Amino acid sequence: MAEAQKNVVEVRFDGQRFAFWQNVNIRQSVDDLCASINLSFTTGGLGKRLGVNANTVAQVYLNNVLISTVRADAAPRTVTADSHTIALNARSLGRELVDCQYSLTLKGLQLGEIVKRICTLFKVPVNVPQTTAIVPDFSMQAEQPANAILNAARASNLLIYPTPDGGLIMTEPSNAAPVATLVFGDHIKSYSMPEEFKLRFSEYYVKSFDYSAGAARKGVVVDAGLAYFRPMHIVADRHGNGLGALQRRAELERNRRLARANSIDLGLLGWGYLDTAGNWQPWRINTQVRVVIPSENVDAVMLIGDLSLEQDDRRGTVSNLTVMHRNAFVGETTQAKKHSAAHGRKTKTKIQPVQNP
Repeated sequence: MAEAQKNVVEVRFDGQRFAFWQNVNIRQSVDDLCASINLSFTTGGLGKRLGVNANTVAQVYLNNVLISTVRADAAPRTVTADSHTIALNARSLGRELVDCQYSLTLKGLQLGEIVKRICTLFKVPVNVPQTTAIVPDFSMQAEQPANAILNAARASNLLIYPTPDGGLIMTEPSNAAPVATLVFGDHIKSYSMPEEFKLRFSEYYVKSFDYSAGAARKGVVVDAGLAYFRPMHIVADRHGNGLGALQRRAELERNRRLARANSIDLGLLGWGYLDTAGNWQPWRINTQVRVVIPSENVDAVMLIGDLSLEQDDRRGTVSNLTVMHRNAFVGETTQAKKHSAAHGRKTKTKIQPVQNP
């Protein structure tokens, strides 16, 4: 059996390796600063503890490819007369930015430098662009660092999301070529289109007050697709105002919600694909794929925004990907061009998703 088809999850820490997990759930999103890992297995007899503690840092591998570096949230055990179930619930190192509340005031620094200082404080590895927007005033008052970081990044049209080393990367939404072509009936086993109209609003009004100028500021944008009054008014973060991004924040809010409302959830067998060199790679967020669903007139390159990699005795090994147009993250409203199904049949790719044997 090829290495890509073994579908093995292995947790490594303190010189130990555990690779007998029966239930697997790994989740990542471009809207979250940490990945979540939920694993469990059941054996006969009483068994022993897993061995992790509050300070343990573990690496999680899929088919020998590092997927995340985590700290344990919990390691619950359930014991009966003839069975012992052990679980590991963990999140990547960015979890401290989500769980903790902290106060910090900085002035006149680039956004990247602010993020680096916060991440260094919490010992979270981070990779930021060399040049980012200047933030005249950045302030957190007993709040979650994750909220402040995410809002500031979005105001600069940047994504910030978890990486395999447990840290973060701040970057633009990927504009790289699609890593795979996914066709319904061949690679896509199921799909759903949420069409969540409730996510959309007729007007996005982002307001703030520029204390240095003594004047109110605002950004306003409408969703022309709604013909009735359904407003959303947002008070911008103080550092968001410093970026001069009120109008951009309003546009991003509309475009993200419009894209989410028209996203596509894909169900695939397996956890990844073969790259051009023939190496197995797991699906990752901020990666583009070409999606072809002829019956829906869909043939477009779309960005993976959310993913969950799952395995159990009932469904086997599956991936659930939420894909949407890249413009959801860059403040643009033009949708990617759709092609006919005939065009899709003519297009070939050297990269193919890997399915279960």
